[in-house]
Amino acid sequence: MDKYIRQIFSVFVLGMIALFSMRLLAGEWTTLNWVMMAVAGISCLLVFRSFVFIFNLSYALACIFNGAILALELPTTGSILLGGAMFLYGLRLFWFAWTRVHSDSYRLRVDNIRKEDAKLPFPIKIALWVQCTFMYTFHLFAVYIVGTLDTTGPVIIVAGIAIVLGTVIEGVADQQKQLVKYGNPGAFVKDGMYARWRHPNYAGEIIVQLGLILAGVMAVSAGWANYAAVTIAPIYVILLMLSECTRSDKYQMQRYGEDESYRSYLAQSGSLLPRL
Repeated sequence: MDKYIRQIFSVFVLGMIALFSMRLLAGEWTTLNWVMMAVAGISCLLVFRSFVFIFNLSYALACIFNGAILALELPTTGSILLGGAMFLYGLRLFWFAWTRVHSDSYRLRVDNIRKEDAKLPFPIKIALWVQCTFMYTFHLFAVYIVGTLDTTGPVIIVAGIAIVLGTVIEGVADQQKQLVKYGNPGAFVKDGMYARWRHPNYAGEIIVQLGLILAGVMAVSAGWANYAAVTIAPIYVILLMLSECTRSDKYQMQRYGEDESYRSYLAQSGSLLPRL
């Protein structure tokens, strides 16, 4: 899947554009939806600073501001819980991405990104801006639907807990990984959550997206387009995380495959799920 993920992204974005057009023509695209899109579009302007920022910092900013806006503008129990959880998720992600970019262990990667960014044609950046704007607009559509329909109940609470749990798992995993990289950038991580689990950070991200999907599906009562609107962006993020697991395993095998300690670690650890 990892070599097709860009094409998959384009297909998903076309689906989001179609959903946007349908809701707009039906008079269902509200002022708050335009605000969500404006937040996403402004956040994605970071692509013109560095193309890689649109995949982390812009994503985090869209979660922060759209999560807060939805919690404040649709002050129901469900939207406050879910919007607040995504607000905290975005804050965590922004802090991690910002500190990593400015860390010594990431300096070589930053230099390479700058070289790649200088070669990227301006029309490609515009295309990325448009695509990610739609992606981040629809990402919290489940929260919008939950707030609009004033949906509450145990399932919404479970969805909120899942988002918080995923955020904690991803945050702890990212921190543990960075601590190792600060001391030895060339080492593979095999301690803490990584002792039996090669990708707890990606697993945490998937749990967050599953929380959004659960909330959205619970809130929608009918209509395939409504179900698609609340699930399309989180489903893509899950596919992206699965792709990243495969890509990372291949990269680590190429880099550490000759190391006997890595082979031993590989045998005792699971990729997306921990091996107990």
